[in-house]
Amino acid sequence: EISKIPRGSGNEKAIANYIVDFAKSHHLDYIIDEHNNVIIKRYIDNSEPIILQAHLDMVCEKENDKDFDFLKDSIEVIEKDGYLTSNGTTLGADNGIGVAQILNLLDEDNGFSIEAIFTVNEEITMEGAQTIDLSSLKGKTMINLDGFEADTILLECASFTDTYIHMNYQTKEDISNCYKITLSGIEGGHSGFNIAKNTGNSNILLANLLLSIQDIQVGSFHGGDKLNVIPTISEAIISTKLNINKYIDNYIEDQRKIYPNIYIEVVEVDDSKCLTKDDTNQFLKSISEFKHGVINYNNRGEVTTSENLGIVNLDNNLLGIGLRSSIEEERLVVLDYLKDYCKLYNYQLDIEGYQPSFRTSEDTELVKDLIEAYLEFNDNPPNLKSIHIGVEVGLIKEKIKDLEVVIIAPVILDAHSPKERVEIESIHRCDEWLKRYLILRNNK
Repeated sequence: EISKIPRGSGNEKAIANYIVDFAKSHHLDYIIDEHNNVIIKRYIDNSEPIILQAHLDMVCEKENDKDFDFLKDSIEVIEKDGYLTSNGTTLGADNGIGVAQILNLLDEDNGFSIEAIFTVNEEITMEGAQTIDLSSLKGKTMINLDGFEADTILLECASFTDTYIHMNYQTKEDISNCYKITLSGIEGGHSGFNIAKNTGNSNILLANLLLSIQDIQVGSFHGGDKLNVIPTISEAIISTKLNINKYIDNYIEDQRKIYPNIYIEVVEVDDSKCLTKDDTNQFLKSISEFKHGVINYNNRGEVTTSENLGIVNLDNNLLGIGLRSSIEEERLVVLDYLKDYCKLYNYQLDIEGYQPSFRTSEDTELVKDLIEAYLEFNDNPPNLKSIHIGVEVGLIKEKIKDLEVVIIAPVILDAHSPKERVEIESIHRCDEWLKRYLILRNNK
């Protein structure tokens, strides 16, 4: 039912209304605010409620040849090989499956006191978590269902800094011998989960290709449109009198050793306004040399700090970088690097948003009870991990004093891409774990 409702970030009114209608039909108290955040409350026997939280919006990505309008079309959910997936689009299991899990608990006559938080715009600005009023809530423990790994308690997440760099290039006179070059076939994916997988960044790869063609001028360059997605397709319009095919052939032969599906298409186009040769070289160099990827690891081999060059748009003179870090000192070092980078190229740095990290000790009652509940139907305890993504938990933790909070979830693979899928059996295991925890909690 959720997948039938268009719910890209910023377009959550319909799904919020669905949540409200659910509350009304179940005679539950609810609050909906002007941003379309929704809170549902169910209190039983004056017991302290558990707070459950998920976000209503989804990332909207599709395959190039897929005819699909995320503003009006329904996601086509497919069951295949033990997974739910979709037909050529993102599935929205991030975080629709968490929303469904909470509604299922509220749909059952199970005796659990629950405060359910459904937030909006998590995937872009986290506006929902920033603006929602949680002062009426009674709970002091929270389980967030916006994770990707089963059989795991996530105790820590990275902060996320929305970073934009404004350039100052101007295209000049019309120039002939122009080509549109499109680089695709890069795996991409979520900039938190995939950043250490060397999936490639189409912006940097295209800049490297163009730098290898020595005598060119660039008219436009565009790749990616989200800070939290590693770009997979980039395109540029260039002018050159050289035979570019030999450069492209050599580049593809070399890069396919690392990125086997890389593909480059060249099409002749009309005359275009281009940068000067000096500005072209400076622009391409600034993209090629940008420190995209993992900056630091911890001693467990987990990523602590990274940068994603998610947006390059020469037409708008804009670069967009998603900066993740679970260690504040490392985040500040990267911000200093970005300041030096901008000074070197005469760019302007702009920090437009910041979502804090969170950390919960494994010695808390919440974590101990979750482990005990898990061991009721498993031989070995769950994994305890940190995670290199920014989630709303940090913002919510700041709003509720002394809140104990963790993240659990089913298996979601290739989130933020058309390959996104969720493992069905892991959904059942997560539901069972959650119910056993709530029973254990109620019996104390």
